[in-house]
Amino acid sequence: MKRALRKFVTTEHGRDSKPQFTVMPGEVFEAETQLCSGEWLQGMDDVWDASKAMGPNPTVVVAVEGAAPGDALRVHIHKIEPEGIGYTGFQNRNHALANKIIDRDWGYNIRVVKIDGGYIHFTPTRRLPIDPMIGTLGTAPAGDPVRNSHGGRHGGNMDAQVVRGGTAVTLPVEVPGALLHIGDVHAVQGDGEICGAGGIECRSLVTLHTEIVKRPLRTGCVRAESATHLHAIACEGSMDDCCVAATRELLFWLCDGYGMDERDAYLLLGQVLKINVPQLVNPTRTIVASVAKSELA
Repeated sequence: MKRALRKFVTTEHGRDSKPQFTVMPGEVFEAETQLCSGEWLQGMDDVWDASKAMGPNPTVVVAVEGAAPGDALRVHIHKIEPEGIGYTGFQNRNHALANKIIDRDWGYNIRVVKIDGGYIHFTPTRRLPIDPMIGTLGTAPAGDPVRNSHGGRHGGNMDAQVVRGGTAVTLPVEVPGALLHIGDVHAVQGDGEICGAGGIECRSLVTLHTEIVKRPLRTGCVRAESATHLHAIACEGSMDDCCVAATRELLFWLCDGYGMDERDAYLLLGQVLKINVPQLVNPTRTIVASVAKSELA
């Protein structure tokens, strides 16, 4: 099985990103993901050192044979296996409550944690079950490259908990080979990602495969599908814009994919729509609009 190695990474989604190899549609492969801030963390006693950090969110890159502009790439995530060490924390005023509720500079606050046996050992007396997700997953845009700190219609730094094992994520293909970027795994992440650094940021091994599908007729953001739900993931500059884009995407999905009348679909979403705010600390915010498949029977 092919494996993309974390020693070869990029910090932007771009058409000039160099893939480590090319996979065939349907071919299962692995990706070693790097820590969101690079190689500085190697042991439990390591201390944050900004001079050794790499970022933002370095990603490995893989090409897909036959993927052409105008297609869509459906990425099936089989499993995400966090490695045995991670961290969380915030820096100076780069967090959700900076200059709002908390009016003072707390400086650098980094906590290194052990990940073992399906749990995060958060303190000597508290452990959290792992619930891993991929924070950064996207394809290369056709125009200017996009830094891995940003999300958008290409995917990128979405930090959405629904991008997890058992989910298929649909991304646009804008360049030959699609150039799939993978990185920034969190062992767990609460809504809002309020600290800025996670979630529990960690390295991981991701197993996945892709397929080339027809791009949806009306689409403006990322789609994800699990066994039970449809999700539209929008990354925009404001929460209002995110909410509009994600809801519109889900509305079009129900109409074009399930044959529903637009007015009926809109009324239905008014009763059963669920909205999640995975993160509000990146340069682009993220909202996930979801509907249970059981509501569409």
